[in-house]
Amino acid sequence: MWSALGGPHQHLAGRLHDLAWYPPSIAPFAAIPAAGILPDLESARGRGLGEQAYFVGACPHSLPEGWRVTSSSHILQLFPPGEIPAVGEDAGTVLGDKDRAAMRELTRIAFPDFFRERTAELGLYLGIYEDEILIAMAGERLALPGLQEISGVCTHPGFAGKGHARRLTRELLSRHRRRGVASFLHVSEGNVGARKLYESMGFVVRASLPLCKVERIA
Repeated sequence: MWSALGGPHQHLAGRLHDLAWYPPSIAPFAAIPAAGILPDLESARGRGLGEQAYFVGACPHSLPEGWRVTSSSHILQLFPPGEIPAVGEDAGTVLGDKDRAAMRELTRIAFPDFFRERTAELGLYLGIYEDEILIAMAGERLALPGLQEISGVCTHPGFAGKGHARRLTRELLSRHRRRGVASFLHVSEGNVGARKLYESMGFVVRASLPLCKVERIA
């Protein structure tokens, strides 16, 4: 997260000393380079941070007065196999501005809080419609030099089990290969179903990363 905010997404980042963050309308993430740093969250709040944020990888050991950790867990970082099969660019439709409302509606069901009004500005998103309902999508979020995260992979519960997530993920992997960037993704440690899907596609766990949510105390 720190590398993305200091690299390809630097133009989007808010920054104050050793604290960087995405605008809350894009993503709820903040970052510090090391867990021992005390982030000046109160000053950052006056510069657009908002009143809550998620830290990934480096969760601060201590917080300024008036802030607290409200949840903590771990996420797994996965990388795909070295050989990625080429597929045609026909798995899903490229989503644009006209699809934003449908994307928000789908993600509200699948993983609320992480997909925001402007999250889709971070990269390419592909979707599958059925009867004018967006039933599945996958896209791009974090960007680092030579690396691109696959994110927002979700399927409406009423249309699960039909391979939509697998096809969209494979399409993004293929596009990344043609662009010359390596793919990676994150999944909650407790999300057994998603982990089984990715491992069946050859993804391997590189690291387990702490995730913590901090909030300003009213």
